[in-house]
Amino acid sequence: MWSSQASEQIEAIHTMMASGHRSVHMERHTLILWGFAAAGLILVGTAIFSDARFPVTWIRALASTGFFTTVLVVVAYFDFRQVQRCRDDRAESISFVQLQVTKVWWLLVGLIVLINLGMNFFGGGYMFYSLVLILMGLALYVHGLFSRQMLSLVGVMMILLGLASISLRLPFPVMEWLTVFCFGIGWPVLGLSLNLDALNRSLVYRLLFSVLWLGLITLPVLIIYRMGALQDNPVTQPVSLRQYMQSTPAAIAHEEVVRLAAGSTIPLKIVLSGDVLDGLNSITLPMLLSKQMDIALKQGKPDGRFRIADGRWKNFIYNYRIRNFSMTSSLERAKGPQVNLKLYVSTNN
Repeated sequence: MWSSQASEQIEAIHTMMASGHRSVHMERHTLILWGFAAAGLILVGTAIFSDARFPVTWIRALASTGFFTTVLVVVAYFDFRQVQRCRDDRAESISFVQLQVTKVWWLLVGLIVLINLGMNFFGGGYMFYSLVLILMGLALYVHGLFSRQMLSLVGVMMILLGLASISLRLPFPVMEWLTVFCFGIGWPVLGLSLNLDALNRSLVYRLLFSVLWLGLITLPVLIIYRMGALQDNPVTQPVSLRQYMQSTPAAIAHEEVVRLAAGSTIPLKIVLSGDVLDGLNSITLPMLLSKQMDIALKQGKPDGRFRIADGRWKNFIYNYRIRNFSMTSSLERAKGPQVNLKLYVSTNN
């Protein structure tokens, strides 16, 4: 009898210690609230803070950062107050570990805002949504380390999803909608499934749920992309450069595609200025195309869309890269000072 009571007490002590070590419990509303907020910011922010409405870079960057920060702070406040209310209703307290993990969550969210601000000035926006998936996946993973809920596995999948989107060089619109579906659909579904006992106890059910969760995010994006909804392709037929140059401005359509044949020469004008240069220094160099190129125009001006040798349409902002940039200088007695500039232009991303 005494042995049985001692065993029960020891088991109760072990259970209490395990609960203390894994005391983080994410509330259902947290993932729903943050998921809808992140998806809404992506959709609304892209529409509001466009180059057309905010042509000045620093004004657009500060305005978007201020808007995002305000929304996220409000979301964080209401989320924390709701967590306190839920714990009070269950006569529970928020553990010290959960408070510290919550601070990590807020830190990662703030880091995303700062990364967005920096990319507005220094570039690299192509990788922004991948970094968002990676950092918020890391937030879920850290939460899962101190919780009985299945957060770590989904966090790892988000990290892998972000890394895969960069490795596979997905088109930017695809990465954008992948992030929207991850937060707008994936997080609410995860939030509604957090308290299912089968998912929290069985590894098999966790793996099955993770596969279904990943399919719920990726399949809609794949279907939309295959249907062409995420591809802004011109619908007009290409015309040769000669035909375009011989046409009158009144005959130019609202949207037109000009085809540059392989072997065409394109003048490249380079203008240099600086604190050690006197005035503007310019030079025009001929560039020789090695492949056929189609360029899309709207109202007589290139809009950034182009296509190489009947391949898929790309965008200058996302697919034009300058690699292997190298600038060296020399000062020889026979030739004097000289600056050598080498760079490689790539459109394969």
